[in-house]
Amino acid sequence: MKKFCLLILVMMLVLTGCGGQEEEPDNSNQSGETSENITSSDNSDNNQEVDAKGFEFEFNDVIIPMNVDATPILEELGESIDYFEAPSCAFQGLDKIYYYSGFELNTFPQGEKDYISSVNILDDTVTTREGLYLGAKLEDVIAEYGEDYIMENGFYTYTLGGSKLTFVVEDDVVEAITYTALIDGVNE
Repeated sequence: MKKFCLLILVMMLVLTGCGGQEEEPDNSNQSGETSENITSSDNSDNNQEVDAKGFEFEFNDVIIPMNVDATPILEELGESIDYFEAPSCAFQGLDKIYYYSGFELNTFPQGEKDYISSVNILDDTVTTREGLYLGAKLEDVIAEYGEDYIMENGFYTYTLGGSKLTFVVEDDVVEAITYTALIDGVNE
């Protein structure tokens, strides 16, 4: 059942991207900052300033905010276990999926760069920064993130800054967790 819910979530993300406008968006998040403003001007150590108003995933001390240049993050994460790319439905170029132990990282193209579009947690070996995992209880999600969510068909979605954090819940148990960038013209 977990794989089925995850498949539905991934299909929704793909269909949302394919249903977007064909024109290239300006890549601004809700606060009006562009991804260029979010990244650090000093990339020598590949550290990025994070959008303090958005959700961030963390893996092995690598902080992964949404809607930022993917290159420094991918370099910090190291070689992925697997990789997939396909022509983007919403942008000119290739959408890319990098598979790591316990999660996948998705990017979208804009200009010469790829940007983080989403992170899907794939198993219970990986948690959110706040410690929630696949198999956690709904009450733990609400205790950690509060009641300011939108619930539709078992999807509990929190929005913060230029990102969303979605928990797919069945029988009060978390079945899937996805971080998603809010991209103008694509997932509105």
